[in-house]
Amino acid sequence: MAGTMKDQAEINRLNKEITDAEDKISELYGQIGFEMYKAYRDKPMPEIAELVSEVKALHQKIADNKATIHKIKTADLCPQCGLKVRPGMAFCSGCGYKLPLQNPEPEKPAFCGYCGTPAIKGMAFCTKCGKKLN
Repeated sequence: MAGTMKDQAEINRLNKEITDAEDKISELYGQIGFEMYKAYRDKPMPEIAELVSEVKALHQKIADNKATIHKIKTADLCPQCGLKVRPGMAFCSGCGYKLPLQNPEPEKPAFCGYCGTPAIKGMAFCTKCGKKLN
């Protein structure tokens, strides 16, 4: 029975070495792939062109998301002095800077008062009934 436990310990040790070696191989594959990407990202080989495009798209998505996060984090700050401002404030209480209008009312769609046809901003007459628009 002592030989069996010793054998099992040796098997466990060897399995651990195998797992560690497989993990290292996966890590090296990743490094090789990254080096290939850097070397060929501007002129990828046909076999990897689609993958390179996917990576570029993901990099762009990350950059866009980071920009949006930055915009959200700084939206409530005065662009002049960085002081926190409350929604609806017209001027910064710290420096007096005129703040941009926050969340302006969306433009309501226009409709003809006679027939209800949607009207495009700037139209003088309805295109359906010909009546003058207000």
